[in-house]
Amino acid sequence: MSDVDVKMSEPDVPLASAKDYGLPDEEIVAEIPIYLTHRIAKTLHLLQCPQKNRQAKPGELRPSVARYKPIHGQLEMDIPLDVTNPMYNKERGRDLGVGLSDNGRILDIQTLVSVDIPKSSNYMAGLFRNGALHLTPIEKITQLRPSLKYLDRVAEKELAASKLSNDDDDDDDDDKPQVKAQTLQVMVRSAQAEEALRQQQNSIAFIQQKLEEEPWSKLSYFDVGSEESSSVVSKLVAKHTGDLVCKTTPDEFLTAIIGSIEPDLL
Repeated sequence: MSDVDVKMSEPDVPLASAKDYGLPDEEIVAEIPIYLTHRIAKTLHLLQCPQKNRQAKPGELRPSVARYKPIHGQLEMDIPLDVTNPMYNKERGRDLGVGLSDNGRILDIQTLVSVDIPKSSNYMAGLFRNGALHLTPIEKITQLRPSLKYLDRVAEKELAASKLSNDDDDDDDDDKPQVKAQTLQVMVRSAQAEEALRQQQNSIAFIQQKLEEEPWSKLSYFDVGSEESSSVVSKLVAKHTGDLVCKTTPDEFLTAIIGSIEPDLL
């Protein structure tokens, strides 16, 4: 699609009234021109936080660190935790802080990692300015979910400490006769199943390896009201607002975007 700003102009045929849909007829109180622009459509991403309060205020999810892997499209953000809150368990925070570092750091951040979701519908960013609605298509939608990698690191350190302790006990018991019970589990797979499993494991391992090898690119975060944020918002406004002749009716245009627009009637 070319980078062209589009205004939905007046149709050549009269629009269907509310009565045509079996709904009460109401007076039209305003007509709002709509403009479609693609100025930043390629770089505009929608970040969803399904596990956060929908009433979250601007700046509440301000990250202390943000990083991005452009090739694989992975985003991570470290969100500071309020360790001074009376509800925060500092003792547990020290235990989990081992997963962040070995210098006694308390767990003071929550890392959110991006997960791409299939695009099942079309989203647009809308900006209402000077009595007109400006729409920009959103091509990439990403959900941010908590990363629990620090728990894996805690488990690894506990396992290493336990293994070291067991090795010390084994050294003390070298002179004692030991009888160990062993359990053998026999699994039979066909050659085709073994080959399919091997290919699947190799594919997952290869993708994970490539993801780990890609270096992080540091991102800068600018909150609502900042000069940088205002500059981006200004690009959501269409530059060209001249009337264009549409080859489709407004109903056909909206149907192509969102599907059927006829209301469900009971």
